[in-house]
Amino acid sequence: MLPGHDRSKLRELVAFDPCGTFDESLYRLTALIGEMLAARRVSLMLRDVSRREGTRLKLAALAGQLPEAAWKDEPGIGEGIAGRVMASGCPARSDDIARSEWRELARRPEASASFMACPVPIGGQPAGVLNISEPIDRPAFSDDELYLAELAALLVGRSIQELQLRGLLDSRFAQMALASAGQADARAVVNLAAHEPDQVARMLAKSFYKEMRHCGFSPGQIVNAAGEIISELTGSLNRHKKRMERV
Repeated sequence: MLPGHDRSKLRELVAFDPCGTFDESLYRLTALIGEMLAARRVSLMLRDVSRREGTRLKLAALAGQLPEAAWKDEPGIGEGIAGRVMASGCPARSDDIARSEWRELARRPEASASFMACPVPIGGQPAGVLNISEPIDRPAFSDDELYLAELAALLVGRSIQELQLRGLLDSRFAQMALASAGQADARAVVNLAAHEPDQVARMLAKSFYKEMRHCGFSPGQIVNAAGEIISELTGSLNRHKKRMERV
């Protein structure tokens, strides 16, 4: 462990128990990493798949401050710093982004600050990127701190796997839906969800439709149920936005 860093935070990160909701756990992880590495800002971007946009990276958790536009920014694989790190599977570090090779890829190229970015592995492949910037009380992150950041990214990936596995095992509907689609191995499904979330979402949606039809619900009632899902999603996004505004 590096001198001046909080050893207790590293132990806390290694022993992290991903309880609570998915979003809450990710926020706790980013905040803990920020404390461990004495950084003003830590963000986590995860792989997402859209039929129209293809594979993108979306901001999933943030400890610190970012412009609101950052929540709408969805770089593709190979685009921007995070997208480049995701594509290469290799971490990146800079003493000063404004004077580095990464300047043209930065969201704010004029900003002078040190940063680190590490791929988050799930199932042996990058499924997201952990971004750490603005070290406190020192000019730049060191190579040794980059090693700690890589360890943190590995632990974040394992926590995400555990959260998804717990959710799968707690949901009989999800188990039945995925089993009917020929996906009986829970850990394999978790890995699939990390790299091809759209595929898993379609499996669940098809099973949801078939089960409701099997139970005698009419097409109109199924449409109403889908509308309720959208309403719940909107409420969840609004609550998440308000929580981030209080951070």
